[in-house]
Amino acid sequence: MTDSSNLDALKRCYELWGETKGGSAEAWLGLMDDQIDFRSLAMAQSPEVGFTAPRTCKEELGCYLNELLADWEMEYYRVDDYIVDGDRICAVGSTAWTNKRTGKRAESPKLDYVTFKNGKILAFHEFYDTASMIAAAS
Repeated sequence: MTDSSNLDALKRCYELWGETKGGSAEAWLGLMDDQIDFRSLAMAQSPEVGFTAPRTCKEELGCYLNELLADWEMEYYRVDDYIVDGDRICAVGSTAWTNKRTGKRAESPKLDYVTFKNGKILAFHEFYDTASMIAAAS
């Protein structure tokens, strides 16, 4: 894939993710390499966000998405800007989720750093307000 193809595929995944309020996990998994370096900033630093542990393969990432959607309800997910450098793309935006158990809301700026190889996502690192997330889950 060209840089443009990677960006187009990533944009479509984000659009579906926001439109379906998280109901498009299969689109993400279809774009992932079988082996992936997935890191979420919270890094499972409290039991309430244990699902944010690092993941190393597509199957584990599927578990992450299932656990996220089991515990949280998406209010919105918006990407405002994409920064492209070869096979690396940063998606910059914001998101808000409500914890299903506590009813508390977490809203945060969001930055995802994505690395492609041969048209598949090889690495995905997400950055957001972990304090807000952990407070909403507690």
